[in-house]
Amino acid sequence: MELNTFSVHREKIKANARTQVTFDEDYNLPDYKPDFSDLIISQGSVRVEEVKVTKGHVSVKGTLKFEILYRAEQAQLGVNSLEGSIGFQETLAADEAQEFDSARVNCELEDLSISMTNSRKLGIRALLDLSAEVSEFVTEDFPAGMEKDQSAEVKNRKVNCLQLKGEGKDQCRIHEEIELPANKPNIQELLWKQVQLQGQQTRCMEEKIQIKGEIALFLLYIGEPDTRLEWYEARIPVMCELEVPGADSDDICYIRSEVQEWNVQGQEDLEGEQRLIAIDGLMKADYRLYKEEEKEMLEDLYALDRMLIPQKETVGLEHLLMKNESRCKVSDTLSLEEGKKEILQICSCFGQVQIDHTQIIDEGILVEGAVYVQILYFTKEDRVPLDAAEGMLPFSYKVEVPGMKKEYRFEMDTRLELLSVMMKSSSMLELQAVTDFDVIVFVPEYLDKISGVTEEELNWEDLQKQPGMIGLRTKKGDTLWDIAKENHTTIDEIRKTNQIPEEPLAEGTVILILKQVR
Repeated sequence: MELNTFSVHREKIKANARTQVTFDEDYNLPDYKPDFSDLIISQGSVRVEEVKVTKGHVSVKGTLKFEILYRAEQAQLGVNSLEGSIGFQETLAADEAQEFDSARVNCELEDLSISMTNSRKLGIRALLDLSAEVSEFVTEDFPAGMEKDQSAEVKNRKVNCLQLKGEGKDQCRIHEEIELPANKPNIQELLWKQVQLQGQQTRCMEEKIQIKGEIALFLLYIGEPDTRLEWYEARIPVMCELEVPGADSDDICYIRSEVQEWNVQGQEDLEGEQRLIAIDGLMKADYRLYKEEEKEMLEDLYALDRMLIPQKETVGLEHLLMKNESRCKVSDTLSLEEGKKEILQICSCFGQVQIDHTQIIDEGILVEGAVYVQILYFTKEDRVPLDAAEGMLPFSYKVEVPGMKKEYRFEMDTRLELLSVMMKSSSMLELQAVTDFDVIVFVPEYLDKISGVTEEELNWEDLQKQPGMIGLRTKKGDTLWDIAKENHTTIDEIRKTNQIPEEPLAEGTVILILKQVR
């Protein structure tokens, strides 16, 4: 027997794998760099270069990049900087992974510690948290009814289907050029840069996904012609657009995007002076487009002129509970550690959100973590003009999710929305941060799906032994469908004979049933 069907395209999660990668490396200073005398500040980033899925494994290849700003007595103005990188390759065990599956990899730099071994050597210690979610994209057919020329009694039910309209990985190049203000000297040499995309917003549009944000930029450089330390900071609005065929403004869009590495260069303007700053970045995005639809699914069937035997199988579906963004504000004071120079003027303040723990609780998701903050500042001492402070802003925040249950699945992307610092004194700072939680929650549902129907002839002898007319009194939970199917008649005939209104049936209702034979 042929059935009409509708299709549901969805992502099937097959395996999750997680591991930690540790680094304990020595890094020698290049010959052209002056000796270390003390470290001021350091920063690091991780770039995932290649992900390969094989049977039972996910291989990840990438690079840990680090930068330091240090004091060097032999250098101009006593300050210099260094960039370096360390490659890594890690294999995660994922038993159900197959060669053509998709893997979503997340690599977080949990800890970076850089210390001086001697004046020409650094000790690099780092901890990476590496996780992979392996999935496959499947299209399943569900029965919607029978062909028109096939007579039978059918029972349908409404199901909410979350259609995966589109998915993919794309990238967008960011290029911005800004000019130094007139009161800033020309650039002789760039010493230190910090770049971060903040306030990121995503919008689904016709045939594309739009990503907006703001680049927070800080530069420390040697100015000319006076040869002195100068700094400059700016906030630059940026927008990226990813071409996504089939995208619509009504689609539910969930996207994870990240700029893994920024390149900042000083360039000459039209007059040949080093006053232009070129900022380049490569944003990588992993996106999903969803659309929720209500469908009529065939739940049961029978016929009066033949035996219809449905074959059923249990399948899993998901529908959307919530897609939302929420913000957490956190503030605290930070005192300088012993040995740190007093603050004359703050140069920059940058941070990173680190999530330590997530847990499904009543009506929401508990998120615990901290904002790791780095502050670069000028001191009151000419001999040591620069110093840095580090601190943590711990937070515990409940993402409100009405109806949340422990068996539900969620994905969450966390970003730094805003970070600011104010001086309370020469040794105390007041910090304020806003973190953004982009959360999507899926409700799993398991259905008995009719995958096929076989036909057999009626056993006329057994049918003739049944009485042609019976009366019964309904019990709690009885439905007209169950009564009609069991007694070889139809719902329409029962209603016509008994003048029964719409269900649910009242307990104790007396019904007269006439057997139907075709």
